Amino acid sequence: MSSTLSFCFIAAAVLALAVFAVSYKTGHFIKSVLLSALSGIGAIFAVNILTPITGVAIAVNYISLALGGIFGIPGVIALLFMH
Repeated sequence: MSSTLSFCFIAAAVLALAVFAVSYKTGHFIKSVLLSALSGIGAIFAVNILTPITGVAIAVNYISLALGGIFGIPGVIALLFMH
């Protein structure tokens, strides 16, 4: 595994922990995490539904669903930038 890929995995893990920590401090941990996950996964499917109009698609696989589920809409925006 290259050092760049290792750095990306470590950065993603740190950011995921930060998202969970902020969600926990709000006092609505479960609600916040579920809402973020649903909005991220919904955004992935919304982008794919609009593919005929925009020409942009996100592959639906474990990695993209995990990014959308953990990071929500900012994760989907990151996927679009990586496209």
